[in-house]
Amino acid sequence: MSAQPLIQLDQVSKFYRHGENLQSVLRHISLNVNFGEFLAIMGPSGSGKSTLINIIGFLDTAYQGSYQFNGLDVQSLDEVTKAHYRNQQVGFVFQNFKLINELNLKENIILPLIYGGVSRKKALQQVEPMLTRVGLSGFGDRLPSELSGGQQQRVAIARALINQPAFLIADEPTGALDSATSKEIMQLFHDINLHDQTTVIIVTHDPNVAAQAKRVVHILDGEIVEDNRVHEI
Repeated sequence: MSAQPLIQLDQVSKFYRHGENLQSVLRHISLNVNFGEFLAIMGPSGSGKSTLINIIGFLDTAYQGSYQFNGLDVQSLDEVTKAHYRNQQVGFVFQNFKLINELNLKENIILPLIYGGVSRKKALQQVEPMLTRVGLSGFGDRLPSELSGGQQQRVAIARALINQPAFLIADEPTGALDSATSKEIMQLFHDINLHDQTTVIIVTHDPNVAAQAKRVVHILDGEIVEDNRVHEI
């Protein structure tokens, strides 16, 4: 494991301007995330969680402070390079799955590869192992509408993993699921973290979900108010 953090935020602040007024969204956030960590970012709606993960996920570089990704200054990157990093280094998983209903599961899963310039033929060769990885072997020709919510989230996780990213950002990934399915999805994240050594960042307002992470960072009113390691390996 590298001694250098994968993600290193130093005194990151974010403001929005409303006329002559500045609204503070993040204030002096300093956060290190190491390779292979399983981290939950927890806070109520409006606490700044979404803004924070937009910065971590290379979606927003209009902030004060420093973000180093694997030793690289993110703010120094041009738009093309940032887009490359979003595609290759981070996998996004959302509460509402964000699958394209008109495409079958194979076509949904390979989208990050296609965006990254991989041929469709080569991309499709990678699908079945990934479906097997998330417990959906043989489902590739089905449409999202033929699946349960939990199965759709598994497809979304497969899509997020297809480029073998350095880390996953899962934004309320169990928010649309029942409790039993939520446990299954969280177990899948644990398996990915343990066996693939993929860094996993779960964003949640649910203490039951956060308690399943190995580290929980609490954010409130744009500030980190607590940073606890729940389970040490």
